[in-house]
Amino acid sequence: MSAFNSVGERLAVPLGYLLTALAVGTWDNRMVLVACAGLVVASAVLNLCVRDVYRINRRVTADAGDG
Repeated sequence: MSAFNSVGERLAVPLGYLLTALAVGTWDNRMVLVACAGLVVASAVLNLCVRDVYRINRRVTADAGDG
């Protein structure tokens, strides 16, 4: 499973470069930057939809307030 994950991670970067180059050839620079910013925001929001991400519990120790 780790090998499949590694291949996916290594293919994502060149694929992103290819898609960005195609977008720059089609759109102007401002539209490409807006689209990339939208993808970053969308990925952050989608990560927050995972229950284990937004329900992180911190353990409080007895001497936590003395520091």
